[in-house]
This record gives sequence, C-alpha cells and structure tokens, in this order.
Amino acid sequence: MGLFTSCFGEAGGYKGTRNGRRGVTKAMIGAPSNFVHTGHLGIGAIQSGGLPPSKDPQKLKALMSQVRAALDEESLFVQDERKTPVGVATTPRTEFPTHGLLPRADTQAAEFVRKYPKYDGRGTVAAVLDTGIDPGAKGLQVTSDGKRKMLDFIDCTGAGDVALSDAKTSPNLELRGGSGRLLRLNPEWENPTGNWYLGMKLLYDLLPGDVRANVKRDRTEQFERKAQQLADMEDSDKDDPEAKARVESLKKLSEMYKDEGPILDCVVFHDGTQWRAAIDVDESGELSHAAALGAYKSTGDVGLLCRKQLFYYTLNFYDQGRTLSIVTCAGTHATHVAGILAAYHPDEPENSGVAPGAQVLSLMIGDHRVGSMETGVGLTRAVNAIVEYGADVANMSYGEPSATSNRGQWIQAVSREVVQRHRCVFVSSAGNEGPALSTVGSPGGTTDDVIGVGAYVCLEQMQAEYGMYKEVNDAVFTWSSRGPTPDGDSGVNIYAPGSAITSFPAYTRERLHLANGTSMSSPNLCGIVALLISAWKQEIGGERISPFRVRNAIERTGKAIGELHGAGLVQTDDAWQFMKKYVKRTFEDVRYTISIDDTSIARGIYLREPEESANVRFFKIMAAPVFPTSPEAQAEKDPQGEHGQQENKLKFDFEQRVLLVPSVSWVQVPNAIYVSSIGNTFTARVDPTQLEAGRLHTATIDAYDSDCVDRGPIFSVPITVTKPLKVDDSATVELGTIRFRPADIARHFIGVPVGATRAEITMEADNSVSQAVAPSIIYLHCLQLAPESRFRKHWLLQRVSIGHKTFGSGGSTTPQRHRSMMPVTGGVTLEVCLAQFWNQVDMHDVKVTVKFNGLVPVSSGGGAFADSGMLEPALVLNGNHLVARAEITSLVRPEYSIKPSATLDQFQRPLRPNKATIFPLTSERDTHLLTGTAIQCLELEYKLEISKDKTSVRFFMPAVDTQIYESWADNFAFSVFDANKRRVATQINYTSLLSLPRQGEYLIRAHIRHRSAKDLEALKDAPLLVEFTLASSITLPIEYSLASVFTDTVGSSTYRGGFLPKGGRAALFFNLCKKMPGEVAPGDILRGSLTLNNVTAKLGIEMIVPAKTKVANETAAEKPLAQEDQDESPAAREQRELEKELRRVRLSWVSKVKEDSVRDALVSELTSSSSDDEQRAEALAAHLKALDDAPSSLPWTEAAHLADDRAQRILEVASELSELVRPLALTARLYESAESDEEKREKKRAEQARSHMRAALQSRCRALAALTSLTSCSTTASEDSAEFVHVDSSTDVTAYLRDYEKAAAEMRQWTDSTTSAAYLIATLPLFIAKHQYARALKGSLDWLEKAPLQASNATERKSMAELRDQMLGKLQWSIWLNHFHAIAPIVSPNAYEKL
Repeated sequence: MGLFTSCFGEAGGYKGTRNGRRGVTKAMIGAPSNFVHTGHLGIGAIQSGGLPPSKDPQKLKALMSQVRAALDEESLFVQDERKTPVGVATTPRTEFPTHGLLPRADTQAAEFVRKYPKYDGRGTVAAVLDTGIDPGAKGLQVTSDGKRKMLDFIDCTGAGDVALSDAKTSPNLELRGGSGRLLRLNPEWENPTGNWYLGMKLLYDLLPGDVRANVKRDRTEQFERKAQQLADMEDSDKDDPEAKARVESLKKLSEMYKDEGPILDCVVFHDGTQWRAAIDVDESGELSHAAALGAYKSTGDVGLLCRKQLFYYTLNFYDQGRTLSIVTCAGTHATHVAGILAAYHPDEPENSGVAPGAQVLSLMIGDHRVGSMETGVGLTRAVNAIVEYGADVANMSYGEPSATSNRGQWIQAVSREVVQRHRCVFVSSAGNEGPALSTVGSPGGTTDDVIGVGAYVCLEQMQAEYGMYKEVNDAVFTWSSRGPTPDGDSGVNIYAPGSAITSFPAYTRERLHLANGTSMSSPNLCGIVALLISAWKQEIGGERISPFRVRNAIERTGKAIGELHGAGLVQTDDAWQFMKKYVKRTFEDVRYTISIDDTSIARGIYLREPEESANVRFFKIMAAPVFPTSPEAQAEKDPQGEHGQQENKLKFDFEQRVLLVPSVSWVQVPNAIYVSSIGNTFTARVDPTQLEAGRLHTATIDAYDSDCVDRGPIFSVPITVTKPLKVDDSATVELGTIRFRPADIARHFIGVPVGATRAEITMEADNSVSQAVAPSIIYLHCLQLAPESRFRKHWLLQRVSIGHKTFGSGGSTTPQRHRSMMPVTGGVTLEVCLAQFWNQVDMHDVKVTVKFNGLVPVSSGGGAFADSGMLEPALVLNGNHLVARAEITSLVRPEYSIKPSATLDQFQRPLRPNKATIFPLTSERDTHLLTGTAIQCLELEYKLEISKDKTSVRFFMPAVDTQIYESWADNFAFSVFDANKRRVATQINYTSLLSLPRQGEYLIRAHIRHRSAKDLEALKDAPLLVEFTLASSITLPIEYSLASVFTDTVGSSTYRGGFLPKGGRAALFFNLCKKMPGEVAPGDILRGSLTLNNVTAKLGIEMIVPAKTKVANETAAEKPLAQEDQDESPAAREQRELEKELRRVRLSWVSKVKEDSVRDALVSELTSSSSDDEQRAEALAAHLKALDDAPSSLPWTEAAHLADDRAQRILEVASELSELVRPLALTARLYESAESDEEKREKKRAEQARSHMRAALQSRCRALAALTSLTSCSTTASEDSAEFVHVDSSTDVTAYLRDYEKAAAEMRQWTDSTTSAAYLIATLPLFIAKHQYARALKGSLDWLEKAPLQASNATERKSMAELRDQMLGKLQWSIWLNHFHAIAPIVSPNAYEKL
C-alpha cells in the first residue's frame, strides 16, 4: 500500500515499508565524484554499445572473452598509488553524460522520437495515479505542441474536501468565518445570486509531512519567541503566591503549547458561469483584494497555499458547489513520476520525459490523512476519472503485497471497464520487494490486464546518475520484485529503466531530483506506450487502439536479458515496427487468459512445496481469448444493438489453430489445439522428479498461431519449479561457498522440516583475497509462501556488509560471520536468496549454512506472524479452567536448555456497534464503474472509554481491514473522535497502533463502502476489536505436573525441563489461577508469547479472561460471631437486623425528599436514634449531600448556583459535621501502616471520617463563595465586559470572605493535592476575589488538564475554558488568549468531520 520504494535503496531515499514507494531518491552512492573512469569497459558496456563498432564478429567475440577472463581473474581494476593507471584520464571529460539523466537510449525511445518527431506523445492523455503532481514543477507546464501539459488535478481521496455552510448573504460584504475571523470580501467578485458559502480547512490537513514540518517549525519558533519575551518580564518572587503562580502558569502554558496550524477560511460563490473560491491563506480575513480561483480544468487557475514554502494548490467543485476540493500533493513521488513520463523542457531537451507531447491527468490516490497511503475511495474515484477524461494510458507507481492475485472489486473494475471496455493501457510498477521469488505486488505484478514493470539499470544510468568509479554489467536492480505470482503467473511482464533525474516539486527547492525504483521504470514504460499510441493515432487512425495490441507488441519485442519466463527490456521502435507489421491482424486485439485446474484455479504452473515436485503431475489448462469491448456497446448507449452486433460477430468469426511447444523436455503437451471464442483446454504433463533439488527450474508452454508462426507465441503458460532440498537428521543444510559478482543472485530452496519453528542462516566471509577488493553489500532474502496470505508473512530481508568499511579485504583479513534468524513454518519450502547489490563492483566469496530448530505444541501448527505483525496463537488457554495442559515435541533435532516461560502483555476487547446505518452516497464522484449506480455506505458507531491519558490502542475488523486490492469492499475507514467532536485519528484500509491523548469517552465511526447494500447487511452488527497494552505484563507459572500447580508437597513446584530428544514429548501445565488485572474484564482475550528455549521461535498464546468470582473470601461458617452476638437471642438479633435495614432505607430517602421541612425532620430522627458519632456523621453527611447537590460543579455554572438561605443551611450542617468527625479524622495518619485486624478496622473508620471532613470543607467553601457574591451564572468568554466574580464590600460579606479564607486554608490541609478537582473548584472563586488571577489561571489549567473528556462534564469543561480565557485577559497575556481563541474551532468543532 503506497508508493513502492526500494526497501534497501540507495542512501537517503524513501525507505520501503508496508506502504513503500516504488521509488528511491538521492541514490548517489559509490566512489566520490572526483574518481575518474578507466578506459576499460565491462561486458555490460559491450552490450550497451560502449565499444567502437567492429565489422569483424570474431574480434568482438575475442574481446568479450578477454573481458570475461578479466572478471574471472579479479583484475578488472588494479590501481597503483605511485602512478596513473593505464587508461585513466588525467583531465576531466569535456561533456556531462546528459543522455543518462533520464534514460531513453537503451529502450530506443530517444531514437524513436528523433525518427518521428511528431510521435512524441502528442494527442494522448496519460493518467498518473499517485501522490498528486505539483502544479509548480518545472517541465510540467506545456506540451511539445504548445498545449497545457496538465489536463486536470483531482484529489480522489477526499482529504482536501471542505464541507460548506448553507447560503449566506451580506450586503456589506463582511461575513464571520469558521475560524472566528471577520472576512471582508472582494467587491469586484461577480456574484449574481448574492449567496456565499463558507467553510474552513486546517492547513496541516493539506500538507505533506516535510512541508508541514517546515511550517510548524517556523510558527513554533515565532510563537515561542514571543512567549519567552512574556515570561522574561515576570518577577520570580517565591514569597509572593501570585508572582509564583504567574511564573508557574507561564511555564505550564509553554508545556501545554502545541501548534495546531492555521485555519483556512474558504468562501465559495457562483459567478454566473462557474463556481469560484477564495481561501484566506494569510489568516487575516482580508479578502477584499484576493483572487477567486475557478476549477483548474476550465480556468487553469493555480494558487499558492504557502508562499514561503512554494506550495501550490488547485480547486475543484462537486455536489452542485456544496463541496469544495482543495487539491494539493501528498508527496514528491507523483511529480517525479510525471517528469519521467512526459516532462517537456524546450530549452533543455536532455531533461525532457519519454513522451514530452503527452498531456497528463493528475489523480491523487495518496491520502494526506494516512501518510499518502492509497485508499479504496481514491482508487475507485481514480478509475472513474480515467474513463471520464478518456485517458489513453494510465500509470500507477503504487502498490503493495496482496493476499490473492488477480482478485478484488477494484481489480475487476480496472480489467473490465478501464482496460477492456474503455481501452486504456494500464501500467503499474511490479514492486521493490526483491530479489526473492514471488515478491511482486498488486496491482502491477498480479493483475492480468495490468502491465507489470520491473526495474533495469543500464550503462547510461550508471554514468550520469550513480557516480560509479567503475561500470558493471547492465542488470535488473537487485531490489526489483520478481515473479511468479503465487498462482503461477509470470508476475513481471517487461522491464524498463528504473531510475531518473527529473522534475521535482517546487516546495523541495530542487528543480530536478534523482530517484530509483520500479516507480521510475513504470512511467518510463508508460511514456513509451504514449509514444506508440501517439504514432498509431497519427499514422493508422481509426477507432481507439486495443490495449492488448499495444501490450502484445511490447512484450513480443522486448530485448532478452535472461530474466524469469523471458521478460525483456522494452524496445520502442521494435514494438512500433511490430504494430505496423501486424496492423491488419485482428488477433492482435485479443489477449488470452490461462486457467489451470489444480488444487485451485491458477494462471501458471508453480510447483514450490516438497510434495508438489515429488511426482509426475498432470494439469488441465484452459486457454480462452479476451476481447476488448466498447462503451458504445452498453445497452443504454446501443438501443438498436449495432455495436453489440459487431462485437458478437467478431467473437463468432474468431478461430485460431494453435501449435503448442514446450521449452523443456520434462514438459509434454499436445502438438495442437483448436481455439474458438470460448477457448479450449489441453492437458500438460510435467515431470519434475529428475530435476536438481534446491534449484530454480523454469519453462514455458508456448502457443503459436499456425497461420503466423513468425509472429511469436500468442500466449505462453509459465512453469516454475522450485524443487526443495531435503533436510537430513542433522537439521542443517550446507549451501557451500558462493562467489558473487555484481548483481549475481544465488537461489536455494529448502524443504523446512515438519516441526521447525526457526531457521538460523549463517554467512561467513574469510576476506582473504590478496588484492584490494572493495566492500560489498549482500542481500539476504528468505521467504516462505502461505495460502491466501501476503508474502511478507514469512520473510526475512537484510542487507549484509561484506568487507571492512572503506578499505579492501587486503587491508584487513579478519573473517566475518553474520547470523540471522527467522520464524519458519514446518513442511513449507523456504527460499534462501542471496544477491550482491548491483553496483558493488568486486567479487566476494561467502559460505552459507542454514540450521533449523523447533519446539511445537503437539496439536498446533500456529505460532507464525500474521499479516498484522502479531503472533498467531499456537495455544488458546481458557482462564475458567484454572489450569491448562499442553504437550510440546521436538521433531527436528534434540533441543537443549528448555526453560519455558509464558508472558501476556496485551488484551483484546470486542465492541458492538451502538448504531448502524446503510445509505447511498450522493456525490457524483461515488458512482461505481461496474454498476453505474451509487456506492452504498455502511456507517457503524462504537463507543469506547479510556481511563488514562496516552493510552495506546489498535482497532481491528478482520472482515474488511488489511485489504485494498484484493478486498471485496470498496473501502474500509474509521475515524476516532473525542468528546469535543475533534478527530484525533483516521485509519483507512490498514489499522495500526495509535495513541488516544486524553482519558475520557471516544466515538469510533467506521465506514464500509460497497456497491451492494444487501451485501453490507451482514456487517451491521460487526464487532470492532480493540487491542490494549497491559500496564504490567502477566507471567504465567508453568509446572511439570498437575499437582505442582496447586501444591509443592508432592514434588518440585517449578518446571525442570532442560532436554528433549528428537521426537520426544513433554507436558506443560499452565497455572491460570493468577489474579486478573483490573483493566481487563471477563471475556477479554489476553495475548502474549510462549518461549521454550533460545533457539526456537516464540509461539503465540491467548488466554480467555475468566468470569469474576462471587465467592466471599471468608464464608459465614468460618467467620466467628462476636461474644455479644453469641449471647443474643434469635428474636433480638432479627430485631436488630430489621432496625439496621430500616435505617439504611431512611438514609437513602434523605437525598430523595424534596421538602426541606420533611428532610430536616428525617435527619433529626436519624441523628437522635444514632448509637454513636459515626452514625450521626453518616446522617449529617447525607443531609449535606442533599443540600449541596452539585459539589463537583464549577461555582459559576447554573447547576451549582446556591441561594443565600440554602448556603446558610449548608454552612450550619457542614460546621456540625466537621466538628463531629475532626477528632477521629485526625487519627487517620496513625494507621497508615496498619497490620493487625483491629488496626485495619480503626484505619477504615478514620478514613471514613477524613472523607466526611473533606466533603464538609468543600461544601463550606462553596456556600461561602455564594454568600460573598463571588459567582455569576451568566458568563461569556467572548464578551470583554463579562465577569466571573464580583465582591460586595458590605460588612457581612467581608466577614464571609474571612471565613472563606480560613475554610480554604483548612481544606488545603485536609486535601492530598492542591491540584485536585475538589480543591480547585472550592477555592478558585477566592483567588479571583483577591485579584489573584494567576492562581486562578493555574487552577483552571490544572483542572482542564486532569478533567476527563466526557459528555457528562462538557458544561464544566466549557465553563472552565472560559474562566481560563478571562484570567488570561485579566493578566493581559494576549499571546496566550489569542492562541486559545484561534485553536478553539480545532479542539472543539461544531460537528464531526466527515470521513
């Protein structure tokens, strides 16, 4: 998912990840640039035309033999420091090798354009599905024939969408924007209706990471400088509480500061002809002289979103103007891709792209919200745009590993609609996950109707781009993904140059940039396709060319480079000559699908696993033609059936008499078959039994048209056999010493023993070569395949350095040993692939050994890593069983030092939706290409409460997540919102760990899109799995016997283990009687790992959290009765229990009674009937709670308002309660380390008294605040005249104020923390009354920091934020007041953001 980049590409590039770009930048490695070239050329140079032409083939053959001999003797480059080597120039070259900046020579593209200057892509439209192209990039402004280069810029993801308000009018042209700023509109704008539509967008939601970082850095530095100037003005008098609070408040404000970025106000209107919009990029509100941009397609308007950063944008309008789309780029990748494809530099033709005459359609599928990863929404809208704009060719340098090949709703749409019906040639990068087999990604390497392109490096690239002091042979880039696909297709169809120096976004400050990857080879080929289509349109004409005709020509004329199944290097002119030669051959408009009926439907024969190549195999192969269709043949467009008649007649007349030829003797097929429009089947016999084990064997079954054999195969069936080596009882495989030259690849295939869980691969290099040999990079790439799983599920990819840093092995002969370990699955073939990186110029000998270990549960095959990166459970333990038994066995070799340990560190909890709705999407962008109807959306809402800040969680919905290209759904996405309605996270298609910043309530809103509402019905009750990390991991004790779980009286209480012979078994007993942590609940799933020893892989384990026990710790029979209870008669005991229950009921009614007189009588009765002070305190506390029914509300809120008489009554009850409990409460600290039962009972009594004391003081403070008129219930932070408090100067109020100060001082003594919510709420009005605004501010900051984000305290949080802002105003700290006003729409939006 994402742009495929070389995983271990050259230094400084995009690093390959799950969403790795198929391109790497800054690929400048090798010797320093002042190293000059020798005159000695390698074989690659001969192949590339680097030697003078010779008419004598014998001389050329002899010269090539000399070069090969030089390679074998390791003497290509020997330099004597004392003199200039022979052939080395002493002066610089006079010309830079500009022909290699953007390689076109080796593909014949440059020569083709020289021969046919007007066939340079003009008249064609190339769609680029990528990160979005920068409108300000050089070379992407005009075509070679003077047209506008960029046809349109479209954000297919919706990340730049701005939801607009209802229509507003303003006679004076002033409107209040969503940011709160007053917007002054341009009087010169034409707006006949007078209707204005407003919206806002966060700038950071539109910027790629590097631009966002630059803007954030500048804004943060500017703000912090001003904040520091304010802080420097403060007095740090430690004796003055207010001065101290000022310093502390400023410090806290600085710690809390986070730059949320600018809010862009948007104004949209219709000028009578089209929609236009103006964006307040300056955050000034001053739009009176601003330009209003129209849609780029019709106006060509481009604006600057960040002037300093040179970051450009364009606009689109949807839904009758109700949605504004601000189109930017999500990264640099697309601009570079477009530069390769079609850049035109009239003054610097060497920098032009492959097809400078082509127009380009920018389709942004990389979503800003998920780090430029592609999304299902973006892909679906992109194919719609390809059809809408009539693109001739589409390039997609994006992709990812997929669990299945050639399947998925989007793949289906591309094949049926884009390629077959609308005749667009679709080109895509194969991926950069090589060099191991079966590493091609989707869609480029796995899809029938998409041309998958691998990356090749030629001499011209080495000279101009890589600064190599010595050239090497032309080669496939080491990291380029290889086929076949898991279902046997060849995977890579063609190769093209995989690097270039070309256009780059203006915001990078680089005009041209070097990048490499299949991301670069794909647009190179795409440009060649544009050349061929341009030539066809101008020379042949007629109806739109079939994509299959273009593809047939490209594949059949590729230059042989010795790659898998014959994929060659594209040759432009040869392909054009092929197209012209067979212009009248209608069969060229057809391609064949291959379906092989084996264990599942496959597209090729792929014998990989041990049993698959152990016997002779027979395959039933179906070859069927696929015909291009026409949009005009659709029923609604062809009511008379004329176009449909033509298509069906073509099928009726179709027949081919096919000759079949296997390329090897161990494959047998019939000599001929007859193929009609529905295809035909034949049987192939494959005998791999005599093939060499451990090696790769490939073949093809080539099919020829008997009427046109010279044309070459009309289809081929690829055959791949990786017959694995058998592992003997030593469980060790010696692969021997392998000699590596540049780009050499050594593949070995091993049948992993059943029961193995870990492979250890050891590489040894003795570095004993006598001459100076440069260090080299060796790729170690190991891979196993699993059904319906991505190839990354079982793989290891490392880059190993051979040699010693910067000097040759002759300078240090210290042997090197590199050891790597990877989890493996027993019984499955493991490829061990080693490759010397393509630009490492010298040879190295490496000895390789593979060793297997394994301990597994007897009944389990699990324990490997799933696609999510988590261990699949090998054991599932039921916590309700208290103990779990498992057997382990060693099937591979004897295992030593067995010390089992089980750790649980995560837990999963399912959430059920509290709301589920299915509705059709109404935007014109969301019509499904296959059905022509609106896409349906299932919206699910889940609620989650988090108990602590910065909680890490991960969400899962296995039915739809972790899928894109193979997905049955159009898209899966969810956003997480806090209680303020702020979006804190968005994840699309893939889920990953995220941090929820604040404790409180969260809403998770998920969208699943699909073309059928009926299919979505099944998911309306779909659970969302939430995975948490335990605060402290749980270690499960493991015993060797059942008895040892419960007692040590019958033997040792720990597992002794130690050794298991091969085939031996041991029983393990897991003690599940652990006390469960408070954060988990019954039914949760605890997850972790089981380690058995240090040489076998960890096994995944899960444990079901048991039901909570309801059994008391002490049974009634065991609890002794007190002496007085023993002497009490049964009747007396029952009477006492009855009175106790009646008292409990009366206490509960204290808070229920509404009439004060009734409540007073009830409390009087309770206190008079109390047997001790504790019971009296209990009654008074209930009375106080009834009187002060909002003790946790902020004093100035409506809910907390107290009338004077109620406040007086609270004072009386609070005073009585505090005096009653004070003596006992003071004893609480005496029992902090209570040990005896008696001490523990006394501690409990004292703690209860202390709690009553705090409650009494808190209510007393609130009542005094009311009596001193320190609160006001009508406050509005935005009104400067509003005051939270005012002080009456009467004598009574002054007395109350003194009492308030005393109560606050006493409360501080009884409160554990002065930042506790209870203390802050009780004392804040006092600070304000004393004009101690900094102390009040600090209190408000402390309260806001600790208050959970919940709907229940939304009013209090809003009111406290208003208090904070008013205190900032009182302190005249305008910088902070303006900051909080500015971010208010961000942290507390009015509505949930749309997905």
